[in-house]
Amino acid sequence: MWFDICDMIINSIYPNYKRQVSFKENTTAQKNVLSYRYHQTRTSEQKEAIRAACGAVIGTLIPLLFFAKKQNSKITNVHYGLKEIATVSAGSIIGGILGGRIDNNKYDQIQKVKEGVFQFSNAVIPPALVVGINRATKNCQFANKAVPKIFSTVAGLGVGMILSAKVSNLICDPKDKEPDRKLTIKDSIANIDDAIGVLAMSNFPSLQKVAGVILPLVYAFCGFRAGESN
Repeated sequence: MWFDICDMIINSIYPNYKRQVSFKENTTAQKNVLSYRYHQTRTSEQKEAIRAACGAVIGTLIPLLFFAKKQNSKITNVHYGLKEIATVSAGSIIGGILGGRIDNNKYDQIQKVKEGVFQFSNAVIPPALVVGINRATKNCQFANKAVPKIFSTVAGLGVGMILSAKVSNLICDPKDKEPDRKLTIKDSIANIDDAIGVLAMSNFPSLQKVAGVILPLVYAFCGFRAGESN
């Protein structure tokens, strides 16, 4: 009964909305929730999540192995610049999407790509903004001290996260027909890697060792989130 009511509500609000699952026939769909603006999400199945995780790991390792060979170092000692951050994050997200979209319907595949755009924007735009701030203030002695550097990094990442969300929503839904992808606590936690990466590129070279271990794990997690997203 409740599922029939939900069907009626959704169809009355979005008459052209082509639903890919049935509340009455699909047990997974019964776990769905209606969020802001009646946006429907589907809980991913275990095999789908496993495929997404495998794809994200493989997608992370391929560029890591390339940079490790290029820098003549171990994959845990790769020196991260903006190019490395963008490439590894892109590899993990593409791998997660390709792994997670197998056997999915067209609607779910599109949602994974949209989540991938969000994850990539959130991984690249914040550190790029901080790098720009650092380059603009490189000749300022005060700005290059430890405390101001940390403060500018945190502020830049915060602004960058907001900007990345707006950019990804504009790319994925330029006519604003669907609910905006909102920043979540998980997204904020994921940006800890950006802070480590940016500080490692700045006056904190000791963080390079930490970055070499943490960054691949976080990027693989971002790829997994894109691949299992619906």
